[in-house]
Amino acid sequence: MMEENKQIQSDTIPELATEKNILGRWAGFFIDRYRIVFLIIAALIIWGANSYFKIPRELQPEVILPFGHVMTVYSGAAPDEVEKLITDKIEKKMTELNKVKKISSSSGFGYSSVFVEFETGVDIDDMLVKMREKVSAVRGELPKDAEIPDVSNFETNNSPIMIINVTGDYDFITLKSIATRIKDSIETITDVSDVQIIGGLEREIKIIVDPQRLAHYAISLEQIKNAITLSNINFPGGSIDLDYKNYNIRTVGEMETVDELNGVVITYHGSNPVFLRDIAQIEDGYADPDSYSRLSSGLESSNPVTKNSVALSIKKKESADVIKTAQKIHEKINLEKGSTYPADLQVEISGDTAVYVKDQLGGVTDNAFSGLLLVGVILFLFIGLRESFVVAIVIPLSIFAAFGLMKSSGMTFNNITLFSLILAVGMLVDNGIVIMQNIARLRTMGLDAARAAAAATNQIAPAIASSTMTTLAAFFPIMLTPGIMGQFIKPIPQTVIYALSASFIVAITITPALCSMLLKKTKGNGIEVSKFIPPRINYIISLIFVVCLTMLAFRTDQGGIFGFGIVSLIFAIIIGSGLVIKNYRQRHEKKGSFTLKKYGEFIEQVIQSKKRRWAVLGITLTAFVLSILLIPLGFLKVEMFPPSDFTRLYINIETPKGSTLDTTSVIAEEVERRLFAFPEIKSFVSNVGITGADSFDDFSTGMGATPYKGRVVIDLYDEKDRERSSMEVAAIMRENLRDIPGAKISVSEVGSGPPTDAPIVVNIRGENLDELKKVANDFTSILEKIEGTRDVKHSIQEGTPELQVKINKAKAASLGLDEMTIASGVRNAVHGLKATTFRKDQDEIDVYIRTTNDKLSSIQDLENLYLYSKAGQPIPFKQVAVLEESKSVTAISHEDSKRQVTVTGEIMTGIIAGDVTKKFLESTAAYPLPTGITITLGGENQEIEESYSDMFTNMSIAAVLVFLILAVQFNSLSQPWIILLTLPMAMIGVLPGLVITGNNFGFVSFVGVVALVGIAVNNAIVLVDYMNYMRKNGYEIKEAVSQAVGVRFVPIMATTITTAGGILPITLSEPFFEQLGYAIIFGLMASTLLTLVIIPVLYTMLEERKEKRLEKSRNQSFQGGGTSEKDITILSGN
Repeated sequence: MMEENKQIQSDTIPELATEKNILGRWAGFFIDRYRIVFLIIAALIIWGANSYFKIPRELQPEVILPFGHVMTVYSGAAPDEVEKLITDKIEKKMTELNKVKKISSSSGFGYSSVFVEFETGVDIDDMLVKMREKVSAVRGELPKDAEIPDVSNFETNNSPIMIINVTGDYDFITLKSIATRIKDSIETITDVSDVQIIGGLEREIKIIVDPQRLAHYAISLEQIKNAITLSNINFPGGSIDLDYKNYNIRTVGEMETVDELNGVVITYHGSNPVFLRDIAQIEDGYADPDSYSRLSSGLESSNPVTKNSVALSIKKKESADVIKTAQKIHEKINLEKGSTYPADLQVEISGDTAVYVKDQLGGVTDNAFSGLLLVGVILFLFIGLRESFVVAIVIPLSIFAAFGLMKSSGMTFNNITLFSLILAVGMLVDNGIVIMQNIARLRTMGLDAARAAAAATNQIAPAIASSTMTTLAAFFPIMLTPGIMGQFIKPIPQTVIYALSASFIVAITITPALCSMLLKKTKGNGIEVSKFIPPRINYIISLIFVVCLTMLAFRTDQGGIFGFGIVSLIFAIIIGSGLVIKNYRQRHEKKGSFTLKKYGEFIEQVIQSKKRRWAVLGITLTAFVLSILLIPLGFLKVEMFPPSDFTRLYINIETPKGSTLDTTSVIAEEVERRLFAFPEIKSFVSNVGITGADSFDDFSTGMGATPYKGRVVIDLYDEKDRERSSMEVAAIMRENLRDIPGAKISVSEVGSGPPTDAPIVVNIRGENLDELKKVANDFTSILEKIEGTRDVKHSIQEGTPELQVKINKAKAASLGLDEMTIASGVRNAVHGLKATTFRKDQDEIDVYIRTTNDKLSSIQDLENLYLYSKAGQPIPFKQVAVLEESKSVTAISHEDSKRQVTVTGEIMTGIIAGDVTKKFLESTAAYPLPTGITITLGGENQEIEESYSDMFTNMSIAAVLVFLILAVQFNSLSQPWIILLTLPMAMIGVLPGLVITGNNFGFVSFVGVVALVGIAVNNAIVLVDYMNYMRKNGYEIKEAVSQAVGVRFVPIMATTITTAGGILPITLSEPFFEQLGYAIIFGLMASTLLTLVIIPVLYTMLEERKEKRLEKSRNQSFQGGGTSEKDITILSGN
C-alpha cells in the first residue's frame, strides 16, 4: 500500500520524479545524518564566538595611504634655496619609480618635504626600500651641510584616542615631572604608539655667568661647558681579578646635588683654582614653556571650572583595538594611583574616542538586533512559528561563520562592517525562505517532512545557487574600487560575501535537515493546529508576541515610554494588523489568499492582451525616465558623504606667524570664555603651542612646537541629551567666534567618511610666485563671496619674521672672532648653552649656561649682546655684525614638479560642493589668467567624479558577471536580459525614494545601487526558474506563467520584506546609513513589485516569439522537406 502511495505521489508530484542534482544529493546526505548537522552547528557557534571576541574594534575601517615621505633638514636655508638645491633633485629622482600616482612637495625654511603617492595595491614597504635607493643615489648632489634625507611612510592614524589631564595642588614643574612618569608607564602598553606631553614646566638649572668676571679670567663659555661636563660623569674602568675575586671597576663622578656645581674648577688663575661660583650664579628654575594646556569642566553647573593642567595626548597603533587599548590605559592609571603618581593628584580623561566608538558600535549592534527581531516577525507572519524558527536559525549560524572569516582575514568591527552584517541579515534568510516555502508546498500535497525537504531542496537548490552567485557577483566588483574610497568601502562587499556564502551552505545543509526533524506532519490543508492550546488563545498569544517583538525592534533610547515612541507604535499596529488579516483569511478564505487571487487575475488579464502588455511596459519606461530626470532637474542633489552628528568638535586657532606662545594663549582664553555659553558642551581642553604632527601640515614641515597655533578639543553630551546637533552647534560657534581679532579661528567637525581633501579645492600652477600669489588672493576673495562657503584660504602665506645676522668678516677676524663663534654666541644668548644633564631621582634636568637671566624682549636687547672670543674677551655684538629683518613665503609647494598654490574652502551644512564649484566657475569664467598659469579643480567635485566613475565600472562588471551566471543557469542568452531589467526597475524606487525621504544621492547611495544589481535579480531568478520548470513539465506558456506567479508570490514578497525589514531600524536611526538604507529599501520594493508584473509580461512575449519562430521553421521544414530534428532543436534554443 505504501509503495502504491509513493507511486501515486510520483505521478502527481513532478518533484519526486526529478533526477537528483549534486545539491539535492548534498542536502539528502545531511537529512539522513542529522547528528553531523548538530556537530556542524556546534562548530560554527564555537568558531564564531571565539572570533567575535578577538576581532579589533574601531570607529571606521582602517585606511592605509600609499604614501612615501622624504624629509631633508637643511638648517638656515630659505625656501627658494631648499627648492633649488634639494627638492627639485629629489623629485626628479622619484619620477624614476614605477607605479607613482603623484609627487608633491613643500620647500620651507630649513627643510624639504617630498611626498610620493603610489597607485593602489602597491607594497608600500617595498616602495620605501626603492625610495631609499633613489635617495642614496642623489645624496652626493645635495649640499654637504644638509642632513641625510629620512625616508618613511606617512602614518594616517594621527589622531589621539584620548587626552589625560593632570591637575592638582602642585607646581607646574612637579606636575610635568609626574606626567612624564605617567607617560613612561603608558608607553609600556603594547598597543600605544605615542604619548605626547602638552603644558607644564620643565625644571632647568641655569648658570648665569658674569661677563666682567669672564673677561677678567679670560674664560670662554665653551671652557665652562667642558669643565662641567668632565666633572659630571660615571666612567667604566673594565674588570680585574683581585684577592681571588673579579671586580667591575667604575668611576662614579656624577653630581648628586645642585650645590656641587659651585665647586667645579673651571681654570686656574696662577696657582689658584677658579671655581664656577667665582664667575657665575646658579639658579634652580624652569625652562621657557613651549606649550600650555587648560581643562574646562563642570559646564553643566553654574560655576564651571578652568584649570591649568598638563595634558598627555595618546595615540594607538594602527592595528590596535581602540576600546581595548583605552581600557588598558584606564586600568594602568587606576592601578598606579599612589605609586607612579600621588593619590591626591587629579587625573581627568577627555576626548576618549573609545567611549564614542563603543556607543556607536553599540547603537549599530542594537539596530542589528532590531533588524533580526523584525526579520523574525516577518517570517512568522509569512510561514508560521515553527517554520520561521527553522529558517531564522540560518541567521546566527551564518553570522558566526562570517565572524570566523572576518577574523581570519584580519578585518575589524566598525560602523561599516556592522552595517554590512545588518544588510546581510535580511538576505541571509532568502535562501531558507524559498526552500521552506517549497517544502511547505510539497507537504500540503501529502508528503512527510523528510521527503518534502529532500524533494523541495533538490528542485529549488540550483535556482538559489544561481541567485546567491548573482548577489555575490554584484558585491564582488565593489572590492575592486581603487584608492582610499576603495579601502573604506571594501568591508561592505567582503562582509556580505562571507555572510551570504555561509548562508547558502547553511540553507542547503542545515535547513532541510532541521525541517525533516522539527516540522510536524501535515493535516488537511497543511495548516498546523496545536493539540494543547485552543486556536483562539493561540491566536491571541501570537498577536501579543508579534506586537511586543515589533515594538522592541523599534525601541530607541530617545523619548517615549521606556523608549517605545511613535515609530514603535506605528510599526506595531502595521505588523499586528497584518497578523489579524492573515488569521481572518486563513479562517474565511477557503480558496486561498485574496491578495494572491487578485494578483493572479491581474496577471492573466495583462498577459492575455497585447495592448495591456505594451501599456505596462510603456508606463514602466516612463516611470524610469522620470526618475532619472530627478538629478538633472535639480530635485535630487549629488554629494559625497552626508553629515553626521558626532560628540566631538575641534576649534583650530592660528595667530600670525611669529606670534609668541603668550599671544596665542590670550586668544585661546577668549575662545574658552565664549564656549561657556553652549549648554551642549560637556568639557573641553585647550592646547596652545601644538607640538608634533597633529596635522598633515605639521607633519610635512617636520617642525616641532608651533607657538602660533592652538587647538580646543570639545566633548559634547550624547545626542539624546542635547537639543541641537553637532552640525548646528558648530555653525553657531563659527558665528560666535568670528569677531575675535588677531587670529584665524575655524571650527571643524569629525568627518563621516574616509580621509579626503577639503570640499572645495582649486589648484593653481605656474612658475612665477608673485603671479601665483595674486591669482590665489583673487580666487580666495571670489570663493569667500559665494554663499555657503567658510574657512577659505590659500597655501602661500607669509612666513615667520626672520632676523638675519650680517657679519663684518674683516672686523670680526681682527677681533679674534669667526662666523661660527658669532653664530654660536647669538644662539647661546637666545637659547643658552647646554652644559650637562643632572639626574635627580627619576628625572633628568638640563643644565644651561646663560649670559643673562633676563629674557630677550626686543631687537635692541639682541644688539646689545656681548660675544666672547676664544681667549674669553667680551666683544660687543654691534662691533662685528648688524641685524636685518626679512620675511618671505612660508613654503613653496610643488605637484608633479611644478610650483602650485592651492585654494581650499569648507562648506556649510546642507550646501552641496558641486553647486559651489559651479558658481565659482561662473564667477571666474572671464578672469584673465597670466601666461603660464593653469587651473585644475580638486576636492569633493573631483572625488565624486572619480568615485562615481569607479562605481559605474563596478556596476558594469557586476552586470556582466550576473549575465554570465544567468546564461549558464538558464542555458539562454535572452532570458538573462529579462532578469537584468530588474536593475532599471530598481532605479524607479531608488531616486524618488531618496527625494521623498529628504536625502541626497551620495556615494553610499551608489553602493546601494550596485548592491541592488545582485539583490534585485534574485526574485526574478526564482520566478523565471519556476516558469521554465513548469514549461518543461508540459504546461503552456500562459498557464506556466500563471502557475509560477502563484507559487512564487509569497516567497518573493517574504524575501523582499525581510531584506528591507532587516535594514529598516538602522536606516531610521543612523543618519550616515540613511542614503544606503533607503536606496536599497525603495529600490528593492520597486523592483519586486515591477518584477511580479514585468517579468511575466516579458517572459510571455519572449516565449511566444520563440514558439512562432519554431512553428515557422517547422512549416518551412514540411514544405521543403529538408530540416532535421537537430536543426529544429537549434532553432528552439534560447
